[in-house]
Order: sequence, then C-alpha cells, then structure tokens
Amino acid sequence: MIRINIMNNAQGFGLRVLGFLLFLGFLLIPFILIFGILKVSEFLYPVISVLAGASIVAFLLIILPLSLFENLRGRLAGLSFILSYIVGASVFMYSFLTIFYYLGWIAIFFMFMFHLVAPIAMIGLLLKGQIGSAFLLCVGVVFTYGMRLYGVKMSAKLQERVPPNYDRSDEVIDIEASVEDETV
Repeated sequence: MIRINIMNNAQGFGLRVLGFLLFLGFLLIPFILIFGILKVSEFLYPVISVLAGASIVAFLLIILPLSLFENLRGRLAGLSFILSYIVGASVFMYSFLTIFYYLGWIAIFFMFMFHLVAPIAMIGLLLKGQIGSAFLLCVGVVFTYGMRLYGVKMSAKLQERVPPNYDRSDEVIDIEASVEDETV
C-alpha cells in the first residue's frame, strides 16, 4: 500500500515538472522568435541594403522617366510597389538592428510596431549623435513611402483613362449574350 502511494506521488511530480517545463518552453518562444529575426536580419541586411540602393537608383533613373509614357504606367506602378517594399524591408531591418543594439532586449516591445521602429531608431540615433545615420534612415523612409505613393498615383491615372461605359466585371465571356444568341 505504501509502495503504490509513493509511485502515484512520483508520477504526479513528474507530470508537474513536465508541465512546468512546457510552460517555460512556451514562454521562450517569443524570445526564440526575436533572436531568430535578429540573426536573419544580421545575415540579410548587407544583401538587402545593396538591393535597396539599387531599387532607389532604378526608381530614379528608370521608373520616373519612363512613367511619362502612358502605356507603361501600369507595369511601372507595380514595379514601384515592389521596389518600395525592398527599400522598406531594408529600413525595417536597419531600424530593428539599431534599436536592438542600443536598447537590448527592450527592443522586443518595439519589434511588433513596424511603423514605429524607424522613427524610434531615428530618435535614438539623433540622441547618440549619429546624425548621418539618422538622415540616411529618414531618406529610406521617405523613399519607401514616396515610391508607394507614386505607384498609387500612376494606378489612379490608369483608372481615369478607363472609359465610363467599360464593364469592370471579372467575367471574360458574357454568358447572357451567348445564351440569347443560341436561342435565336
């Protein structure tokens, strides 16, 4: 009788320890996620910063001049959106890495506020006296949103060119007209 009671207590203790370890594991998931994003950002930032610079140059030298031609605006609007997301990813990675290196693990609170990461990083860089880095980060933010707004403007101009009597439905074949033609 005493033996069974000890085994039941030992099994209950083991289940409690296992439950506690699982609880700690779930608490560690956000830290593992943040650490993973940090390592991926450290690894990818040199590559994506070069791509962001090339995107800005392509926007200035290719998209802006070619947008004068009306028949190219649809493709250029989409390309402008894509390039803006490349620049935006570079700005986010640089901002997140800056906040993480200056604030440490407090940066966890700012990571999920994507639109606040860059301004907080700019303020931090200005307070540390790194005016050049803050200016480059500001230029990156301006180009990110400027490229997106330019793409929206080009898309809006394309919508203005569509005639008002144009049917904007997704149907390729007019089913009602084809049924009437077969019955006649």
